[in-house]
Amino acid sequence: MQSIQLLDAKTINKIAAGEVVESPKSVVKELVENAIDAGATAVTVEIKEGGISYIRILDNGSGIPKEQVKTAFLRHATSKMNEIEDLEHIFTLGFRGEALASIAAVSQVEMLTKTKSEETGTLVEIHGGEIKTIQDTSCTEGTAITVKNLFYNVPARRKFLKKPAAESGFVSDLMNKLALGHPEVSFRFINNDTTMLHTAGNADLKASVFYVYGKEAANSMVSLTYQKGDYALSGLIGKPELSRGNRNYENLFINGRFIKNKVVATAVEDAYKTRLLIGKFPVFVLNLEVPPSQVDVNVHPAKLEVRFKNDDEVYDFFYDAVSKTLDQSVLIPQVSWDKAPSVKAAEKPGEQQKIEDIPAYKKEQPAFAREGVPSGTGKTVDQLLHRQSGVRNQVRQRAEAFFMDGKGENSAPPEIVPEANGAVPQNIEIESPEEAPKAEPFFKQYRVIGQLFQTYWLIEQGDSFYLIDQHAAHERILFEEFMSRFQAESIVSQRLLVPQMLHLTPAEVETLKENKALLEGFGFALEAFAENQYALKAVPYLLKEPSGTGFFTEILDGLSEQKIRSVYDAKLLAVATMACKAAVKGHDRLSFQEAEALIGRLLRLEHPFTCPHGRPTIIEMTKYELEKKFKRIQN
Repeated sequence: MQSIQLLDAKTINKIAAGEVVESPKSVVKELVENAIDAGATAVTVEIKEGGISYIRILDNGSGIPKEQVKTAFLRHATSKMNEIEDLEHIFTLGFRGEALASIAAVSQVEMLTKTKSEETGTLVEIHGGEIKTIQDTSCTEGTAITVKNLFYNVPARRKFLKKPAAESGFVSDLMNKLALGHPEVSFRFINNDTTMLHTAGNADLKASVFYVYGKEAANSMVSLTYQKGDYALSGLIGKPELSRGNRNYENLFINGRFIKNKVVATAVEDAYKTRLLIGKFPVFVLNLEVPPSQVDVNVHPAKLEVRFKNDDEVYDFFYDAVSKTLDQSVLIPQVSWDKAPSVKAAEKPGEQQKIEDIPAYKKEQPAFAREGVPSGTGKTVDQLLHRQSGVRNQVRQRAEAFFMDGKGENSAPPEIVPEANGAVPQNIEIESPEEAPKAEPFFKQYRVIGQLFQTYWLIEQGDSFYLIDQHAAHERILFEEFMSRFQAESIVSQRLLVPQMLHLTPAEVETLKENKALLEGFGFALEAFAENQYALKAVPYLLKEPSGTGFFTEILDGLSEQKIRSVYDAKLLAVATMACKAAVKGHDRLSFQEAEALIGRLLRLEHPFTCPHGRPTIIEMTKYELEKKFKRIQN
């Protein structure tokens, strides 16, 4: 056995660097977070070859005093805390004091920095942890750090880096997250001499969404503000039509730091249940302000995960915040007859800065960074998303019930004062769960016009007309009714005169056993008859007649095929299947009176905008679009 000995400083720093510096992305993350902590209002990030050969971070923050420059590159040197108790009160993004030391240990670093009070700045060069140069130099306030040849002295680590294109993609994703988490900072991201992202930094979150995800996404998000106890939540949540096929668009920030947390993700996704298609996930950008003592942010090497003191309390808070905001939002998709324009390169994530008519917000910054932010006054999101007045013809009133009776002959809608540019504010602000604002109906003076293709009913209100899918509408109505019955334990069951024999596969038998109590709660009665055979003795009584065995097997198939995460999910799926089976179908004939009654019932629901499977029940088209088709207007 070899003798035990102390490692030298170089080896220690290289090992420590592996915990902080995994890739160019982690270098950019640490340095940009330091810039934000230093009060920067403009940050430029430039990389080449995915950041492997070149990374440059420029900011207009407070800079580092001359006498502290050397100390800044020592391990565990930080300006964010003094003692262990400070961990309970840290609001900064970086605090471990290892970033600069770790980066300098595995690359060639040059830093130029100056504080406001100093006459000259400081230039320092460090290669592999060794200071090569340190001298006074002329520069303006802020910090510029250049990192070259990452892992040049640790070839074993360098070979595990991805190809430059992949590494640049990781950095681009990080910059998007930083831009969404800090709309008050103007970010510029340059990849191989091409500007990929440039945000205004005017503290307008919707503007940041515009720059990162494009116009359609920004137009399809609803503002959220919610507070309860120590928790304060703000941000944007997407309307159901903005859903995506993965969780990559779920953006959670805690005190400005991007975080992944299963409790929060589950709460938000559960709040969208029956509003999204199966397999789709919501889009959101939410920032939680919480006392640092309520959350541990140092449980993950990259500070990407957190641990809350009370997971159940956090779940309820996020679920209530999102569900209440959705309840108070008009979620009717607006469609156009025109073919949707192809997404320009300028509107793809990471390339919004190429849109010529969107100048970024000018910030005071050092000469070496000022080139990155063009002059301009900085447009608000409503200017960025400005549409012609003909399109802005629907007053989106805050609503919880949304709809009154089928005829819509109630009092006139309350007056809503538009903003200066003609837009109507859509912010949903809820000070506390007990003080939610009184809802106002959206459909109040509508008129049923007729039916198209024996499936879609046409109604008119104001300068828009709406198409209602009779099957999706009836499905939502029955879903709400069945859920109410199930929760009240008032589902009626009918015994079959002759029990129906079911021949099930072993897998179906297992599904049946796992969900036996649930199925009995829906009114089914089953008895084991022989191996893999069951006798169906009773079925739920739906719409004045008992359901059949086909209905039961359809529910069983759904419970077998879907990934059911909880008993609640199983209930939703089963009730949705019941509603779908019992609802009128497309091409089923309804009289005008039946249609009016159906529409009236739909418009009185709390969640009328989608069927329980997430398909829209209502879509909107405008008089403006119609008049364009008849050439009454030319633009």
